[in-house]
Amino acid sequence: MIRIWDGFLSAFGAILTFLLIGVPIWGAVVALRAELMPGWAWGAVVGLGFVGLVMVGAFLRKAGRGIHPLRDRRR
Repeated sequence: MIRIWDGFLSAFGAILTFLLIGVPIWGAVVALRAELMPGWAWGAVVGLGFVGLVMVGAFLRKAGRGIHPLRDRRR
């Protein structure tokens, strides 16, 4: 039962991370397309997207294995 709960918490962490990273990326892309930001800002947007994908992937991997988001191994 604890592994199901830990997996749920990790999945929730993945969703929360996706939202917290995705909204600023979306806003930055809208601003870049409207030419409100310089073109070099695309590098920062791509970097933030990459870091976000790595974090979401890590949380999803933990969710699949039933590991709590703040731990490295199962309880």
